[in-house]
Amino acid sequence: MKRLLTMCLITTLCAGFVFAGGASEKVDQPVIEVTHSATQDGQIATYERILQQLVDEYNAENGTQYLLKYVSGQGKDITNTRMSSNDRPDIFSLDSPADVNQYDKDGLLLDLSPYAQRAGWEQTMFDWAYKLAQVDGKVVTLPFGYEGMVLWYNKSIMNELGLDAGTIDTLAEYEEALKKASDAGYIPVMLGSQDWPWAQEWYLSIMNSYTGRDLVKKTIEGTSELGWSDPAFKKTIELYQSWHDKGYLADGKSYILTSDDAINAFTNDKALFKLEGTWAPYWIAPLEQADQDTIGVMLHPAINSTERPHLPLAVGGMWCVSSDTEHPEIAAAILSGQLRQEFQSDFLQNGMDVAPIQVDEEEFQGLPPTVETMWSLVNGALAEGSFGYTTWAFYPPETRVYLYEGIVNVLEGTTTIDDYLAEMDRLTTKELAAGFTPVIPSTR
Repeated sequence: MKRLLTMCLITTLCAGFVFAGGASEKVDQPVIEVTHSATQDGQIATYERILQQLVDEYNAENGTQYLLKYVSGQGKDITNTRMSSNDRPDIFSLDSPADVNQYDKDGLLLDLSPYAQRAGWEQTMFDWAYKLAQVDGKVVTLPFGYEGMVLWYNKSIMNELGLDAGTIDTLAEYEEALKKASDAGYIPVMLGSQDWPWAQEWYLSIMNSYTGRDLVKKTIEGTSELGWSDPAFKKTIELYQSWHDKGYLADGKSYILTSDDAINAFTNDKALFKLEGTWAPYWIAPLEQADQDTIGVMLHPAINSTERPHLPLAVGGMWCVSSDTEHPEIAAAILSGQLRQEFQSDFLQNGMDVAPIQVDEEEFQGLPPTVETMWSLVNGALAEGSFGYTTWAFYPPETRVYLYEGIVNVLEGTTTIDDYLAEMDRLTTKELAAGFTPVIPSTR
């Protein structure tokens, strides 16, 4: 769900494509094709270098002569088109467990179970990540990266208002901070979703997860008696609507402002908080050091007495192998190779997803201080099992889309909260009946 940079998009469907290493496309050697959604030049170069190293190592160990064809900039629409044709890549990335679930039901994914067992994925990966790798008991994907929702804040404004981020843990304390910011002429929370409608689900991921993680899990699994119509969810949406009505959310313009509007307002000292996920370093890193030093990060305060502050968790992407690949052994080796510790610092330095493994602490050193603090929060939450559920990683796909599209109608007053939640319930019930299989790790 991170907002991908587009300044270096590679055109992938043109003639005369050049392979990694500079080889022409017309070759007799076997080719392993890897496609991914990355578009930023530094990230593309990092992937190409690491993937080429893994291919070279496989060739040296097995006496093969594979060439790597790395195709970047292939988002979900392109992937869907290619996977419904005869031009399927060997390895490709998907956005979420829900996508993997559907691809597996369509018979498009290779069963990776024997390769995962041989490489020890279960012993290497976080337990929640290994669970997400499976559909109906078989391993069909490598969840890669982990991201979550946090709250960024302006240290200078925090100090000016006499607030301490370290002591804002409860709903009362949070709303006091929002009111103080508003009274002082600042925007309490910046959020812009006009060009990026998914930004609404960032906050709703927090709000629903904080309503009650067990309740969310049961609702998505279809075992909750009341589903989304549970009064607890209504109370949460009422709270969210009240923040909108008071102007706490982007001065009541969260769905009118763009994501760049939100970033610019926050970085120009006009807002106390910026609601965004752990991918925010993509716009923090280019700032001057003095501006970076003004930014702090924290977990969102609690909104009730049911849940303590925690990290609503998502997976950065899902590496998959086509069921009709002619090269399953090297494909599996490439996936397993990305779990190695030696590559994680490269991923981190380029603002990329790291493997869902216990990454050595020294790998996080040398990052901007605020980013280091962010990773400390994230890794601490994962180690303690203090994580929750983001919408894009765990919700049924139609339910998820309506969640962030329908909330705008609620905020505008054209849909009641009861009708909004009833439609959420109808969609989830329909999707479960149609065969959607939730894969939701338990928390502590």
